Amino acid sequence: MRRRTVLALGVLALAGACGVQEPPRRRELSLAVPGPPGGCGDGVAAGIKALVEGRGWARAVRIRREAGDGGTALARPGGPRTDLVIADPALLAACARGRDPLLVTRAVPLARLAGEWEVLVASPDSGYRTFEQFAAALLRDPRGPRVAGGADRGPEHLLLGMTAQGLGADPRLLDYVAFDSRAQAVAAVLDGRLALGFGSRREVAPHVRAGRLRPLAVSSAERLPGVDAPTLSESGVRIVYADWTGLIAPHGTPELDALLDLCRAVADTPGWRSLCDRNDWTPMWLDGDDFRQWLAGEARRTALLLTDLGLR
Repeated sequence: MRRRTVLALGVLALAGACGVQEPPRRRELSLAVPGPPGGCGDGVAAGIKALVEGRGWARAVRIRREAGDGGTALARPGGPRTDLVIADPALLAACARGRDPLLVTRAVPLARLAGEWEVLVASPDSGYRTFEQFAAALLRDPRGPRVAGGADRGPEHLLLGMTAQGLGADPRLLDYVAFDSRAQAVAAVLDGRLALGFGSRREVAPHVRAGRLRPLAVSSAERLPGVDAPTLSESGVRIVYADWTGLIAPHGTPELDALLDLCRAVADTPGWRSLCDRNDWTPMWLDGDDFRQWLAGEARRTALLLTDLGLR
């Protein structure tokens, strides 16, 4: 079976920020969440609000839902005030589709916070018992295996495209079935509408333990507790990939250093670590120039992948 290497979306899991100092206190903080409701960004925004207000670092955190790709949140002139914007793979994909140089002209990267690992699962009745069987089917006919996931051009769609590239299959021919959320995609595999799908460990682990889903591979660098499946890297596809979440700010936002101090302080709290544990998020702290370079690389990689998928 032919394999070729795909550059991994590098994710380095760290416990949190180091050398944290108390951030200056603010009257109000505005936090924009792009895209449709129900994603990981909503949980991150709610957690930041609770921690910042609870610690007294701001009297109020105003969360604003942004329709579309978040462009409104980054366009400060004439628009509502925005201090922070949630960033994730979907935001990068939206900007790539619109050929929007978001990272250069309108955004200042602050910090990557956390992410969720993906699990490729199959219905026990599907006939797919191993990732090798899925890979062989994809190589025979990329249109054959129908794979469920979250929103079109979202993290699961991108991961399927990278998996196809890593196997040497044509990503333009993939049959990806998009749902409004990953949970809905997992439900479609559970009730037999589809044979294969992607979900987070938190979403699939109970069903794996009960025998209702069969895990084929995980997107993490190491095997995940509670999911008896090899990593994609072990299976010959050199990918480490997470549905990550971070924070950016519009260009021209005042007190950027203070906002970065706030991000660091949040990530260093026991409350943030507890939130990550409850939601099965992996802390993936990265800030400053390291995050800026990583994010620029992810934006380029996302644009190239969407072109390869025929979606840009």
